[in-house]
Amino acid sequence: MHINQIDLNLLKVAASLYKRRNVSKAAEDLGLSQSAVSHALSRLRDQFQDPMFVRTAKGIAPTEFARSIQTELLELVHRVELLANRKEKFDPKDVKSRLTLATTEYFELVVMAGLQRKISRDAPNLQLSMRPTVGDLPKRELEEGKVDIAIAGFYRDLPEGFYQAKLFSDTFSCATRQGHPVKKLGISEYFDSDHALITLQGDFRDGIEYGTGKRKRFRHITYGTFSFTSLAWILQETDLVLTAPNLLLEKYRRYFPMKIWPCPVDMGTIDVRMIWHAQTHEDPVRIWFRDQLRDH
Repeated sequence: MHINQIDLNLLKVAASLYKRRNVSKAAEDLGLSQSAVSHALSRLRDQFQDPMFVRTAKGIAPTEFARSIQTELLELVHRVELLANRKEKFDPKDVKSRLTLATTEYFELVVMAGLQRKISRDAPNLQLSMRPTVGDLPKRELEEGKVDIAIAGFYRDLPEGFYQAKLFSDTFSCATRQGHPVKKLGISEYFDSDHALITLQGDFRDGIEYGTGKRKRFRHITYGTFSFTSLAWILQETDLVLTAPNLLLEKYRRYFPMKIWPCPVDMGTIDVRMIWHAQTHEDPVRIWFRDQLRDH
């Protein structure tokens, strides 16, 4: 294929089809009719001599060839858009877009209310969509543009082609209801108590122990949940002890009668980081939003 045969407008349609996997949703994003996008897809197929996208039960999916050129095609569209917008002064009030964040209830609870107030003021037409993340980095979703930023404190290895930035650190504390039978929470009282556990994987393995040999003790966990929110209510009506990130417990205490204790065992710290793919690294909207996350 000669460079003169490449229609950049068709590549922009392809980029939206990669992201949305649905012709009608791509048309909505592009401000085109569904028939116009279907016609553009037909021209894409002619241009690349490949079906490019095929129908599935849930919409459309890229062919093997389309997947093989996805990174290069998306990067090309991204670079062209940057060139087109380079001389335009960025104003968040002009943004009409939607950003998708893969994150945890913990981050949403401690950060997003305050950030949303700022976004509503400074970029009133920017929509934020929150999706859950559990354990592994949503690598494929970030590469395909289905997720713009992933935020958590448990991502480990960063794959090639990704960026990261630390947002904040948090420590662990313990919480009980006001009027809990425990009057102090030392190491003995801690291991004598019944515990609640936030367990994203659904297991009760937490690795917290005390003592050595036959005298080694483990926490007695009687209640586990994936939810960061429900425990605020559960603690009010039980004698459970919850060990959790301090910022989360401080948020609980704003709305519930609760006592927060220093954790008698060393739980280390959480470093909450945001991760994004190289194809969105220089996008003005995403640069601005990442700056808001850093500054909040």
